[in-house]
Amino acid sequence: MSKWEYRADEVKHLLNPAFCGRVIYGTVAEYQKKTKRDFPYPLTYLILPLVLPRQIRTEINSRTQFPNWVQNHQEFIFNFWKRAKDLVEITNEAVEFMLQTGYMKLTDNGELSKDFETGALSKSKYSDAEVDDCLVKAENVGRWFATTGRIETIFISLGVRP
Repeated sequence: MSKWEYRADEVKHLLNPAFCGRVIYGTVAEYQKKTKRDFPYPLTYLILPLVLPRQIRTEINSRTQFPNWVQNHQEFIFNFWKRAKDLVEITNEAVEFMLQTGYMKLTDNGELSKDFETGALSKSKYSDAEVDDCLVKAENVGRWFATTGRIETIFISLGVRP
C-alpha cells in the first residue's frame, strides 16, 4: 500500500481506516451478539469486499441464509477472491486502527472482540444514507457469519482460499 499522502483522494475518503474499521466493528459486534463468541480473525478479510461495493451491498439481506444468497448471486462470487485480495491491506489498516483506538481487541486465541469497556460506537454520528447502509449491511454480514457455521464453509462459498 502506498503512503497515505500519495493515495488518490477517492481512496483516502472511501477506504480510510476509521470508516472501514467502523464497518468491521459492526460485523464483529453483531457476530458477538448472536453467538456470544469472539469473531474469527480470518473472516475479517471478507467483510469489506462484501459491504463496500454498492452492487453487492444492495443485495445483502440477512433474512436470506448465506448459502442461499451465494447460490442466487453467483455474479458477485465470480472473482470475489480478487476483490478480497485487493482489500487485504485496507482491512489490516482498519483493524489496526480499531485496536489502537481501543474499540476492538485481539484475544489470546487470535480472535477479534468488541471491547465492551470502551462502549459502543455511534451509528449516526458523521453519517449519511450510504454510510448508514454500509453499517446496516455490515451487521447483516455479522448475522450471516454467526449462523453459517464453519469458517471454511464461508470461504469456500465465496471462492476464497484462506
